[in-house]
Order: sequence, then C-alpha cells, then structure tokens
Amino acid sequence: MYASPDEILAALERVGYFTDQKTATTVYLAGKLHRPIMLKGPAGAGKTELATSVSRAYGVPILRLQCYQGMNEEKAIGQYDKSLQELYVLLMSKSDRTPDWADIKRQVTSRAYFMAGPLLEAIEQNQRCVLLIDEIDKVDYAFEAMLLELLSVWALSIPRMGTVQATSIPYVFLTSNQERRLGDPLRRRSFYLVVEHPTAEREAAIVAKRTPGKSEKTHRFIAGLAKSLRAYTMEKPPSISEMNDVALAMQLLGIEQIKPEHKDIMLPLIAKTEGDRKRLLMKQAFESIVRIAGRHASEMSPEDETDVDAIIAERAEV
Repeated sequence: MYASPDEILAALERVGYFTDQKTATTVYLAGKLHRPIMLKGPAGAGKTELATSVSRAYGVPILRLQCYQGMNEEKAIGQYDKSLQELYVLLMSKSDRTPDWADIKRQVTSRAYFMAGPLLEAIEQNQRCVLLIDEIDKVDYAFEAMLLELLSVWALSIPRMGTVQATSIPYVFLTSNQERRLGDPLRRRSFYLVVEHPTAEREAAIVAKRTPGKSEKTHRFIAGLAKSLRAYTMEKPPSISEMNDVALAMQLLGIEQIKPEHKDIMLPLIAKTEGDRKRLLMKQAFESIVRIAGRHASEMSPEDETDVDAIIAERAEV
C-alpha cells in the first residue's frame, strides 16, 4: 500500500488517471480502513476507470461484477457444479464399498464442488485485489441486502456449505449511474465519492497521454470541444473515452483542429443517438460548437497550460 494520499495521486497519474487530491485521499482512507467506495456521477465520467486505474497503480488483479436487472446471488457468489456432483455420486454408488451417504453429502457440498463467482473469488485471493461492482443501481434491494454481509464482516454465507471468511479484504468500488436510490445500510458502510467530468485542463492532460504526438494546441482544443459538447443539450454527452477516440481519429487522419467541414467525419464519433445526430445537423449547430470549443481552448490560462505540460513531461520521464 502507498503511504500517503500524495503517493496514490502520483501513482494514479503514472498509469494515466488524472484526478484530484480529494479522490486520492478517499482511495487512501478506504484502503486503510477497509471501506468500499461508492462512486456516483454521469456515465462516462471515469467511475469504472478509477477502479481499473487503482488496480494498475497497486499492481493487483481486478475482478468485476457487472450488475443488471434480475441478477441473482448465483451470478455474484457462484453455484455448485451439478454435473460434477452427479458424477461423484454415481461413482460412489457403483463402488464396491457401501456408500456413506452422509459423507457423500458433505463432499458434494464442499468448496471443491462450488464454482466461485466474482464476490467469492475476490475474498479468496491470497493478496488484496480490486473488486468492482459496476452499476449496482440496476439490482434490487434484496441483492443489496446480500452485499451487506460481505461489506460488514467480509464473509459470505453459502447454502449447505456454511460461511466462508475472507482470506484477504479487497479494495471495493461500487458504481452507480443513479437509476435508483441505493439503500441507507449500503450507504452507511461506504465512502461516497462523486466523479464528475474532468476540468478542461485535466482532460487536456488525459488526451495528451493517449496522443503524445499531437500538439498542445490540439489537446486543448479537444478538451474545449468536450466542454462545449457537454454544455449542449445532448441526450448522451461524450465520455472521456469518446473524446480520446476523437483525438486518436484526428491523429490517424492528420487533422490538427476540427473545422466545420469535418462535421460528417466527426458525427459518428460524438453523436451516439439519432436525436443527438439530428441536433448537430441543425443549421450552424456543429459550427457553433466548434467555435465555442476554440474559445474554451484559448481561455486556458498560461498557468494552466504549464501545469498540463508539466504533468505530461513528468509522466514521460517515468
């Protein structure tokens, strides 16, 4: 574990996740106190990426439980391998010895016959891993209640097998897109962190990490474009990863700055719904967004530009 929030902040930047002191401090305290972090914020703001970046920064594996409506405990904890159980029972029943059915029952309900899901696998790791429970707001309150045992005493109760205590306590991240309000018991056990879209300066640094061959002017313009698009009335504002796609596309096409004549090229990258595509095709809409993006880019102060350059130079040396 890193010894301070500053060390975590530097480690996250080294793996390409540019964040702030608040986030780094929350990650530090959660790791020390064995508390999960509940991440909320708009889709594409970097909630999942924070968990994966912590995994890379610590050099530990990440196990992901992708939640969805109707998901049950078997998908999360695991289930018995019925075919293996049946095979064992068949072999024992055909052996020369009189079957000891009580012993057979103990055997087929033991850990050896249980296929672990992400939750059980996470607490059975020899060293701490990152456990990402993604989009937890899609499951019901009954599933939340099941998680309380894990997050309270770091153990899981499995029918017919008993309670499995954690070998190691994972770094747990819960993400939510706020489709429904999560229960208070789960909130009490978690640290709460809101992940917003990055500032233009930070997004310029993120884009520069992905496209180091482009100029700083281009990086600032893409950050300004992201800010302009998210301020527009879009059904699905662009995520950080989508703006990285724009940067990579510009690099492949040899474009230094997006202009109004690039509208047909850029629309498939930034408009992901039919409604947004129609909005951006409206008279002067795309042109206006590009113009405002240039204004945002030029408004970055020299001090901010220096900070971005310093971050990029430091990461390049590493």
